[in-house]
Amino acid sequence: MSRLNIQGIIKNIRSKTNVYTPIIEAIVNSIDAITESGVENGRITISVKRENTLSLNDNSIPSIKSFEVSDNGIGFTPKNRDSFDTYLTENKIDAGGKGFGRFMFLKYFNDAKVESIYHENEKVFKRTFVFGKKYQIIEKETNDEIANQAESGTTLFLNTVLNENLLDKELDTIARKLVEKLLIFFINEKFNCPQIVLKEFDGSHTIVLNDFVSVTSDIRLVDSVNFSLANSYSEVKQEFVAKIFKVYFAGNLRSKISLTANNREVTDVSLHNYIPEFEDDFFEEEQNGESYTRKNYIIKTYVLGDYLNESVSHERETFNFDKERGDSIYPLSQADIEARAAEVTKEAFKKEVQVRSDKKRKKIVEYINDEAPWHKPYINDLDFASMPYSLSNEKIELTLQQVKFRKEQEAKAEISEILQAENNEFEEKLAGVISKITEAGKNDLAHYVSTRKTVLQIFEDLLRRNTDGKTNLEKEIHEIIFPMGKDSTNVSYEDHNLWLLDERLVFSEYVASDKKISKKKDALDEPDLLIFDKKKTFRNGDNEFSNPLTVFEFKRPKRETYKQEEDPVLQVGEYIEKIRAGKYELPDGLEKVKVNENTPVYCYVVADLTDKIKGFAKVHSLTQSPDGEGYFGFHSGYKMYVEIISFRKLLRDANLRNKIFFNKLNI
Repeated sequence: MSRLNIQGIIKNIRSKTNVYTPIIEAIVNSIDAITESGVENGRITISVKRENTLSLNDNSIPSIKSFEVSDNGIGFTPKNRDSFDTYLTENKIDAGGKGFGRFMFLKYFNDAKVESIYHENEKVFKRTFVFGKKYQIIEKETNDEIANQAESGTTLFLNTVLNENLLDKELDTIARKLVEKLLIFFINEKFNCPQIVLKEFDGSHTIVLNDFVSVTSDIRLVDSVNFSLANSYSEVKQEFVAKIFKVYFAGNLRSKISLTANNREVTDVSLHNYIPEFEDDFFEEEQNGESYTRKNYIIKTYVLGDYLNESVSHERETFNFDKERGDSIYPLSQADIEARAAEVTKEAFKKEVQVRSDKKRKKIVEYINDEAPWHKPYINDLDFASMPYSLSNEKIELTLQQVKFRKEQEAKAEISEILQAENNEFEEKLAGVISKITEAGKNDLAHYVSTRKTVLQIFEDLLRRNTDGKTNLEKEIHEIIFPMGKDSTNVSYEDHNLWLLDERLVFSEYVASDKKISKKKDALDEPDLLIFDKKKTFRNGDNEFSNPLTVFEFKRPKRETYKQEEDPVLQVGEYIEKIRAGKYELPDGLEKVKVNENTPVYCYVVADLTDKIKGFAKVHSLTQSPDGEGYFGFHSGYKMYVEIISFRKLLRDANLRNKIFFNKLNI
């Protein structure tokens, strides 16, 4: 007698199966047995046996230990018995049987046993056996004639689940999971589904699974749609049927497409993978007297077809065709079928999907208009249909950046092509590419200008008093212009706002913000902003006396009192004198900063024009500006140009310099 390595077969069962797979397998076997018997009132009972004690982790309900699946089918006749004892039997091949499912039982349960009554030659027999775990499929078999005229049928005992934590405890939850997997039997118009009952072993709770599928139940058929598919690998069209359901289940469920084979669900995929608008569940309101009840539901689409029946694997948990692409043997892939089924489902829920699609588009457009106007040129390039339904601003921005990058790459590729083109084609092609490059440039400029608008609004808010009547400190003002304690070696021009002071400072050679620019111990006092502005005519990297030097000093907004030694003009003058005295070195420490009496030096004090500040300006013989918002002049003692600017003037001038750009962007 041949022997099988049953444990080896069990270990090689693909991991996609789960603890419910053998229960589904047992129910389907019972359905087959009832169909074969021809009995009109077929019935299947799944009895749940629980532990006698409560789990230490959960004292609400005992864990499930075993199942019994009984039916009134044809029973284990000699033919069916021999078929069962044959590995990969072809006995039920017409019904899609693979002769493999029996090994699922021992993958999840400690042992399995069969008791079966069958009729043969006007006699009644009772056959019992256990599932072999080593080399034989059937062990400890008995087959005896019995005197009574009991109806035929089989009971499968699935004893002691190997991992009780894999099973749900609530009977309602188990029922819904079984219905989801068996739904194809309930909805097949050509098939008279037997009554399937799930119950507690003590009879305390009984659920009829058939009741889940009706016009008023938790699962309702919405539509049944025939469709066909073909592709370049085969001109022969494959025919399919999509059965679309509303499923009114509570909990965190997703709308799905399930591919079936031989009345069994084989694979499923979330519908929103193909149609993003199906990401969230739907709801409808049902009138109950004068009140309305909101019922949430998902959509479940089951796909049937001969192509699926003929392509299912032995385990009936996957298909032999590829997931993504077809080939000469299996012309249609899983994705081909799912994508078409998704479109069919979308058509069945056209109104609901359109509402969500419009809502998604509105959110994206509002984000661009309100938060990112520089992306307006890319609106028409967005593939709204493929974008997720639940979009955050970050995801919208990322998608727009991807569009921008793609268009820039396309423009670069076209430039490369143009450079290799014939002379008579050059100018014509170049014009089109230049427009694309200009569009990308406009996008970046709009983004930059919009950021400036935001900075100005923040700066204006900082100048106001807080709700407690206090003003913001000098450091808050300082931080928004240039991060404190840093310099231009670690802050890019996009990360500071020196343009608030002067547009010419944006690309300064070196900027130090409240940072020691010297390693010398006596270089203790540092200016708020120290700026070296190297002109293009000078040699790169040169530390020359002719390079201009700019110093900014900030004072706290609305500050009224100053001591004599806090004269800001004197403070900046002393900074300059220390630099001229050689007390500061370059950032790398290789040489001293070269500043002498002939070096152009510009010093700016930013402060509110209080009486004390005006007094300091008068002492230093500074001239009041025509708008009355500052003072300027040349300080002969320190040999430096000095300007005192009010915060109001600083803000107003920055707004005026950028106003034309704000107007163009309508912000």
